[in-house]
Amino acid sequence: MTQDEKDKLTDQEENSSKIDPDDNTNISFFGRLKSQLGNFKKNKTENSNLEEDHPEQKFSPFQIKKEIKQKEQEARAKAEKLEYERKQFEAAQKKAEEEREKHHLERMEQERIEKERIAREKELERERIEKEKAEKREKERIEKERIAREKELERERIEKEKAEKREKERIEKERIAREKELERQRIEKEKAEKREKERIEKERIAREKELERQRIAKEQAEKRKQEFFEKEQAFKLEGDKKQVEFLEKENKIKEAENQILMLKTDAIVLDDKIAEEKRAIDSLKINNDDKEKITYNEKKLANFTFEKQKLEKEISLITKSIEKIKKNLELEHKLVGLKKEIYNIKKEVVNENETAFKIKDYDNKVKNIFLVAFASIKAFILKNIFRKNVENYDKIRKISKNIKIKIAISFILAIVLSIFFLILLKFVSSAKEHYADFDNVQTPAVDSTEEMKKQKEAEEKAKILEAQEKANAARIDSAAQDEEITAKLGGTFVSYSFDVNREITVNKKIHTFNSANWNDVDKVVESGTKFTVNKLVSPAGYMMYQITSGDHAGKFITANEKFVTIDKKNDDTSNFISKTSAIKFLATQNVYSDEEISKVKATFGSNAVLNISGYGISKNNRLVYHITDGSFIPVNPVRLIEVTRESAKSKNIDKDNNNSSNNQKNSTTQNTTRSKKNNR
Repeated sequence: MTQDEKDKLTDQEENSSKIDPDDNTNISFFGRLKSQLGNFKKNKTENSNLEEDHPEQKFSPFQIKKEIKQKEQEARAKAEKLEYERKQFEAAQKKAEEEREKHHLERMEQERIEKERIAREKELERERIEKEKAEKREKERIEKERIAREKELERERIEKEKAEKREKERIEKERIAREKELERQRIEKEKAEKREKERIEKERIAREKELERQRIAKEQAEKRKQEFFEKEQAFKLEGDKKQVEFLEKENKIKEAENQILMLKTDAIVLDDKIAEEKRAIDSLKINNDDKEKITYNEKKLANFTFEKQKLEKEISLITKSIEKIKKNLELEHKLVGLKKEIYNIKKEVVNENETAFKIKDYDNKVKNIFLVAFASIKAFILKNIFRKNVENYDKIRKISKNIKIKIAISFILAIVLSIFFLILLKFVSSAKEHYADFDNVQTPAVDSTEEMKKQKEAEEKAKILEAQEKANAARIDSAAQDEEITAKLGGTFVSYSFDVNREITVNKKIHTFNSANWNDVDKVVESGTKFTVNKLVSPAGYMMYQITSGDHAGKFITANEKFVTIDKKNDDTSNFISKTSAIKFLATQNVYSDEEISKVKATFGSNAVLNISGYGISKNNRLVYHITDGSFIPVNPVRLIEVTRESAKSKNIDKDNNNSSNNQKNSTTQNTTRSKKNNR
């Protein structure tokens, strides 16, 4: 290669090195190679021109090829170097772009945090302002209440002063009237004392005669009294022995019932365990776990099932024995009652003060039973037919309930009716001359058999109608009957009772009860009957009143407002009683969304705890707890107990209501886990 060619190649390298690197990024590798080949051809052309210009310089083909090859290698090395520099430049550009993106994101995050801080400060400022406003409103309300309370106290003070003034005036008037009355009474007393002295003298003479007669009667009465006392003591001793036997049998029944309750509790626990094992087996089968675990759980399930069957057999055996004892006890009670009734009848007929034809009247005087019976009939006619006031009518009516007086009244009425019938027959019967001879009267033959059939049919119809009338008289309202049936199924427990003072009117035909028990039915009460009541009780969670007036005093009657109406209320007992407490579930129980206990909201298992705001009486006569979230649950001390709210961890019914079955499973799982821990 000549010196001129070397200089040109050096100039080309310098020019290529002076190219802007930013332009190299826009030219591809093949473009640069093409430009270099073009430069090479150009140089080759220039070399050929040089050879023509300098023919004296001659190059061999080998030298030319070698130089061309060397230039190609140099061009390739230069192209590789340029490609490497381009890649480094692109990497630097990419890194710079990432740095810019990172700084941009950090700046955005800082702006977001700053906005959130400003928003939080604004929210805190708003809450502070609202709190200050609420405190201001509360202070204003308290001030208004204080002013109103002061006004009320001032009004009460003025009314109290007026009442005291009126009371003083009334007392002064009463004092003047009392002085006048005392003067009048003094004059009357003097007159009465004079009359009394005369009467006492007469009575003294009569008393001496009466005392002599009474002495003789007393000796006879003491003799009868001694005999009666001996019989009474023997009967009481026998009754006490029987009562001890009854108490022993009742204690046995209660022990057996307690044992049944314990066994039922164990059965409920076993049911929970069985359900837990079934779920465990199902989960193991779904997860395709080891067969040994499945068989082990199946064995446990079989053991629990066997234990449950064993408990059920024990419960059935104990129940049968209780029923047998109860039947025997009921039969013995009937026999004792029959003996007592017979003894009471004997006692009514003959006792220490009375004979078969003598009885003590309401004034404690021994009289003849026919005289007392006649007086009872007379008082009844005057009171109920002529509507006159009869003195001591209640005492006369009480004496007339004695069996001897009843027999005497029946005898007197039978004689009176017989005389009336004979007189009526005398007037109604025809004279003898009006009778016709049977042989001379020509009448068609009558089939006596058909007449007898018709007569029997008429008698049967009359009996059926009479039975229907009696059944209708004894039948109570259907809604009241439904309430009684539902309450009987609820049990016999009494949870709460309230002292009341009310006057009520029965507006449907319903039953009364001998005790606070829906099974202890007494009599039917007609619509329109009025009572005074003093107690409100809750047998089986359904409300009853206790009656204090009339012939039904001491009895009980339903408190359902559908069947009884409150005429007058003299107490402060309301249908809702506030009580801040909690209830704990002893067994599975439904929670209801309405006060009538008809729509189930959720179901809870044992050991669940809910906060209550109080308890009250629903429109359908049920005693229910009011849960703090607005739901309701019937009061039942067999399934629920009250606990203090501080120690209670209440559940949220609204969350649990989405899946009540899951609640039951969770509670069952918890119970099973606790029992396993206790067993360990």
